Amino acid sequence: MMGAFLLARSRARTQRQPPSRAPRVSVLKPLAGVDDDLLANLESFARLDYPSFELLLGVASTSDLAYPLANAFVARHPKLDARVVVTDPEAARNPKVAQLVALERVATGSVLVISDSNVRVRPRYLEALIEQLEAPNVGLVTSLFVGTGEKSLGAALENLQIGAYVAPSIAASAVLAPRPFSVGKSMAMWRRDVAKMGGFRVIGEVLAEDYLLGRNVSEQGMEVRLSLDTVENRNISCSVRRTLERHTRWAKMRRVISPTGFAIEPLGSPLTIATAFVALSPGGLSYVALAWTWLLQMAGTTIAMRSLRGRVPWRLVPLEPLRCYVTLWCWMHACVSRRVRWRGHPIVLGKDSRIVTLAERRAEQRGPWSKRLRRALPWRAASRFTRSSAAPRLHA
Repeated sequence: MMGAFLLARSRARTQRQPPSRAPRVSVLKPLAGVDDDLLANLESFARLDYPSFELLLGVASTSDLAYPLANAFVARHPKLDARVVVTDPEAARNPKVAQLVALERVATGSVLVISDSNVRVRPRYLEALIEQLEAPNVGLVTSLFVGTGEKSLGAALENLQIGAYVAPSIAASAVLAPRPFSVGKSMAMWRRDVAKMGGFRVIGEVLAEDYLLGRNVSEQGMEVRLSLDTVENRNISCSVRRTLERHTRWAKMRRVISPTGFAIEPLGSPLTIATAFVALSPGGLSYVALAWTWLLQMAGTTIAMRSLRGRVPWRLVPLEPLRCYVTLWCWMHACVSRRVRWRGHPIVLGKDSRIVTLAERRAEQRGPWSKRLRRALPWRAASRFTRSSAAPRLHA
């Protein structure tokens, strides 16, 4: 609820001031497969109102389904400074960062803007980023984003989660935290600052590359800012299962990045607390508290969604209780496992979301101390005895 009010207040006070200059911008857009409305998302970048920018579309292979579509887009806009770049997937363990490494190498702008493939923007998108980035000592600007386009239950839950929880949390972090959350949907940095911290390769071994970028910027004594000029995150037809997998993965990343913050996350949902009250002490008072909490949380969702989307998507608001329980399920699942499946590959998340393959994880568990411990366990000794005593009988 507090995040919703902070979001509404911040959006109401936003006043646009045109930037004093217009440095050349390189928009780095890694592509992998065909996301919802990918072509329409790319078309929004063809309508950008900015004097000097280039659009670099990265694909890891010419066999990627996004490759012919990206080429068709470039051919459709011959006057647009855009091109397709085939990147090296071996440049970093994180496939997105591997693409960023190659795109940065061929970029010509003094400002690098990272933009996900499922993002749709307004014509003055770059102007809003540069306005914030050219302020003294600002090293990174990230954009507030809103989920739009839902046509399935999974997409509706996804967009509601973004509007009722993620965006208000980002807005609250910009006001209350030392620095706002940096979100990889849309980020802008000076190219010189990227070079100072060692390029994008320094974040190539982690899954939460956007968070580490923001932290690196802060550690260098620079400021991270939030642009309230929202970008759209298009979610149209994803399944409930995909939504559960995505938000469980994000919950696991939050767990390894900030264990304390992750541990208290359920306290940020009044409906979750009220439900626990009913489960522990069922009765008239707890039921009344649950009903009032339900109404208050739906009111907060209405405020947040209206602030982000300009109108209230009434068909989403009744899903707020379901969204809360789905979020709790994802959180509980993240409490017991750090294993995720990402782009078809099972991995385990290490500290700061370091990407660890299952083979590497097994090797770590077979370290010298682990071997000694397993040999010392009684059940291991019993197992060896059983196998040795059973062997002669098998040959008899």
